Amino acid sequence: MIIQAESQMMKIAEDLGIFVLNEIKENYVIFLEGDLGTGKTTFAKGFMKGMNFKEVINSPTFSLIERIELEKHYVFHVDLYRINHKTELYELDLHEEPCLDKPSIHLIEWPQKGDGVILTPDLKITIQGLDHPNQREIFFEDFSHKLGNNLFTI
Repeated sequence: MIIQAESQMMKIAEDLGIFVLNEIKENYVIFLEGDLGTGKTTFAKGFMKGMNFKEVINSPTFSLIERIELEKHYVFHVDLYRINHKTELYELDLHEEPCLDKPSIHLIEWPQKGDGVILTPDLKITIQGLDHPNQREIFFEDFSHKLGNNLFTI
């Protein structure tokens, strides 16, 4: 899918957030892959808007992980960009599903830094820059098949 503007990226992400908020009742892992500046954090902002989160979303580049408690879910916004060694991942508890009082949604930027260690994705979103500076191409891989045909309406 070709994205023409940041507002379109936000809308697609918001629609996914609305779907997850209303339909996902168990732990769910989303990978956000893409080079620097392709829109991973923009996508995360739109997603959290769809999840009815009203506060500012920044990439947790320095804190590595932000835990956000919502009415129906916990969201763990993770940025693994600064991870240098896979052993650091064990301290973040990204290798096992949390057992909490509500489902957790892991939104993981730079998941390739945790390859083979972190949770496996239910959904992988890859964002690629194109020649035009505002255009992106976005790919969805639905490993859990929980989105079904909804993937193409998001």
